[in-house]
Amino acid sequence: MRGIGLLLRRPGCPSLASVSSLSSRRLWFSSTRSTLCPHQTQVTQQQQGEGVLKGSKKRQAEDKWKLPDSPCRTRFAPSPTGYLHLGSLRTALFNYLLAKATGGQFILRIEDTDQTRLVHDAEQRLFDDLRWAGLSWDEGPDVQGPYGPYRQSERLSLYDEHANQLIREGKAYRCFCSPEDLERHKQAAHESGESTAYPGTCRNVSLEESDDRAAKGEKYAVRFKSSDKPIIIEDILYTRYRKREPEEDFIIRKRDGFPTYHFANIVDDRAMKITHVIRGAEWLISTPKHVELYNAFGWEPPKFAHVGLLVDKERQKLSKRHKGVDMSWYKDNQIPPEALLNFAVLLGWSQKSGEPDFMTLQDMVDRFSFKFSKGDIVVSFDKLPYLHEKHFEHLLRQEPPNLPRLQSYLINPIRDMITAVEDARAETPKGALEETTVHNIPLPSLASPVPQTQESPASAQDYILRALRTAKSIKPDLELFLSQNRYAFWTIPPSVLSKNFDETPSLQHAKLDGEEASPSVVMRFIVEQLSDIVSSKGEEGSPEEKKAEVEEWMAERIKLVVDATVKAVSVSDPETGEPIKGAGGYKFLRWALLAGDHGPGLVSVMELLGRKETMKRLITSYKVALEKEKAENGESGSGTMDAVATGLGLALFDLF
Repeated sequence: MRGIGLLLRRPGCPSLASVSSLSSRRLWFSSTRSTLCPHQTQVTQQQQGEGVLKGSKKRQAEDKWKLPDSPCRTRFAPSPTGYLHLGSLRTALFNYLLAKATGGQFILRIEDTDQTRLVHDAEQRLFDDLRWAGLSWDEGPDVQGPYGPYRQSERLSLYDEHANQLIREGKAYRCFCSPEDLERHKQAAHESGESTAYPGTCRNVSLEESDDRAAKGEKYAVRFKSSDKPIIIEDILYTRYRKREPEEDFIIRKRDGFPTYHFANIVDDRAMKITHVIRGAEWLISTPKHVELYNAFGWEPPKFAHVGLLVDKERQKLSKRHKGVDMSWYKDNQIPPEALLNFAVLLGWSQKSGEPDFMTLQDMVDRFSFKFSKGDIVVSFDKLPYLHEKHFEHLLRQEPPNLPRLQSYLINPIRDMITAVEDARAETPKGALEETTVHNIPLPSLASPVPQTQESPASAQDYILRALRTAKSIKPDLELFLSQNRYAFWTIPPSVLSKNFDETPSLQHAKLDGEEASPSVVMRFIVEQLSDIVSSKGEEGSPEEKKAEVEEWMAERIKLVVDATVKAVSVSDPETGEPIKGAGGYKFLRWALLAGDHGPGLVSVMELLGRKETMKRLITSYKVALEKEKAENGESGSGTMDAVATGLGLALFDLF
């Protein structure tokens, strides 16, 4: 869309002036970019002839995207007439990144000149939502700075001073036309097919008469004397832009004494030394007004970059009815702000080829450039779950841990779900347990919670964090995570072990060191091998001995013993008799430790559960296997767990 100003002047091209609504104008820009006009080739040649395209296109694009070497001062200037939404957050983020990437300052300014539309809690919500998202500002209403105040309603004297300056210099004038008069003119002009622009009624009122009428209390607005020819503006994305028709004499100060957005905007940007303005493309058609005002004061405008408007799949502007527009949607869905910023930055901005989509805020600062996309940006939320998951993984890898974030988005929600399950178990009559499911977990599939989750809050937090880090991956659906990893948080009822044993017939076709072996023999072997990692001293052990046990029960040590143990066991397909590939001991371990559920590596599971819980599960599984064999042979049960442990010749009294 380079040279769009030139396109607008070509005969036969659709006129922006003929497009009435903002939405239609936006769509006109989009379609013009993609289809251009019959004169597309001719315009490109003209641009080349004027030297618009110099050197290779690639080099020119790279130069265009490159950030300035000097620090940039940028601003986000929301109006408290509504709440922060996805589009405005993206605008704030782009300006923040430019400031931080160049070592500059990011300013927050509240543009509250439209007093009739203010929402009472909008300003505080803006502060809260921006901070929640992870964006901070160097200057603003709540932190102050050298160019304050940072609310436009507190800067009225500055606007009056500059409006009066333009009046005295003959570049603006007072308009005494009443709103009713102006409306009658518009209606009559519309009916007769003429321009509804302001007809210049007060343009030639002398300064003396104007001063006299104002002094007598006659109400007035202040209008800027626009150029009689359209001006060309420079834009980082669009290069040059010019409207087909000149601006009408637009209002810069309203009858209530407040400045219009256009006037306050340029006065403040100048006073606050703003160097760059990144904003939505819907403001492109207003920028000639701003540049004319800059020119009238003899000021150099900041650099402008107008980024694509966010639209839905039907190419309609995103509105409140769309999910994911309001910040509350992300908070309600437990989407961490880092994932939201990552999602927002990819809406209309591209990084270097080959760079991953996953980015921390610092990554965004380091990679930022002016490589924005032209035209509308169709918002698809398909990538959000992926970014959500990646940011959870990053959060879990961070050292030292970011405990506030971990607690808010992972640890506390999981702890609350565990509590909800336990409350339901306590409140549900025994006869109804079989039919009760909480958080996708059938209550009969659970025994008691693992002790670590029921000890002190600090112990529970530490255990849940270790469980999360042990998991293969963390999906945003934490309820699904809990149900898939339930036996990291609850012990296994013997009835569930028995049922899973019957559903895994390969366990009954095992060999130990090449010789056929019953499941109980295999489990006894596994228990004996793993008990050799450390001999429990129980309550009699000294603090030093207990500490040594904990230090001994680490993944490296467990792995050495497990690797040797599982290789001694093999299992066969019960139908074909063919050996099943892989160490058969893993099947027995997964049955004993997780009731056959898929999940993390078993060594990691054992380290997480700890020696006590691991050995309890192995001995319980041995007892289940032994009782099944005795039942088949018509023998009585295997006795209590203590008796089983004693029968194994193990000093495991501290486990039960």
